[in-house]
Amino acid sequence: MLILARESILTILLATTVFYDLRYRIVPNYLIVLSIAAGLIVTGMEGIAALLKTMTLAVLLSYPLYYGYERGWMGGGDVKLVLATSLIAGEKLAKVYFLVGALGGGMVSLWYLLANRIKQHRSQGAYEGKQAVMVPYAAAYAACGLLAQLVLWVSRK
Repeated sequence: MLILARESILTILLATTVFYDLRYRIVPNYLIVLSIAAGLIVTGMEGIAALLKTMTLAVLLSYPLYYGYERGWMGGGDVKLVLATSLIAGEKLAKVYFLVGALGGGMVSLWYLLANRIKQHRSQGAYEGKQAVMVPYAAAYAACGLLAQLVLWVSRK
């Protein structure tokens, strides 16, 4: 029953994040707050030791993105998404979701940066300065999380 609750909450979080980030370029705070609360409740049902380990792991996994946020490289919603996903996934799967999501987010970011560079090169100086590139990192992270969830679900059957 606990596994079903985790999977359901995680699916709702990730699917909603993909929609909101692609449509509005934002991850809503209410979605993150509800997800973090649900993650704490579900993980807390495993015991206080599991809760403390998962909370520590979630903070450690989200720190590299927080560093990127401080530098202005990404939005706060991306950091909060990693934290919420890690809390919901639990200590056993948090690293898997982080690695898969970071790989997907990194690949999409690279693609956006290369496409922007080609666009600037083709316009031959139409841009006087470097323009900021808005990358839907949270959407890529969430979509790869959904893919990982599907693979894990199929492998259990």
